[in-house]
Amino acid sequence: MFDNHIVSIRPEWEWEHAMPPAPAVRAGNTVYLSGQIALGPDGRLVGEGDLTAQAHQCFDNIRAILQRTGGKMTDIVKLTTYFACELTENVTAEYWAVRQRYFGAYKPASTGVQVDALIYPNVLLEIEAIAVLPDDLE
Repeated sequence: MFDNHIVSIRPEWEWEHAMPPAPAVRAGNTVYLSGQIALGPDGRLVGEGDLTAQAHQCFDNIRAILQRTGGKMTDIVKLTTYFACELTENVTAEYWAVRQRYFGAYKPASTGVQVDALIYPNVLLEIEAIAVLPDDLE
């Protein structure tokens, strides 16, 4: 049984319904987003082999899920990014450039980790986020 202060955020995209985790879980005014990969709303991988395109799709997904809760990107307090590719200087620069387009000067706490693989073989990165919503959204 779930307590009423913990709410699973409902899936909206068809492919989300088939996934075991909830897109996000809200506990009080904190939202914990499941790791987002570069699946578009149609469930297809966006940007195969293209880190920049995949990063954009991950952040678009994060923004869309936060909007379901009334949140926005600057409500994010922590990001963890898992890279299934070699973290070279170029890869890092590409990622930071995309990330800045979504956050501007705002800088949430962050961790980046290189891993051997992610859930699908052609996925280059996965980004999970924690957001804290303003008290007036409770």
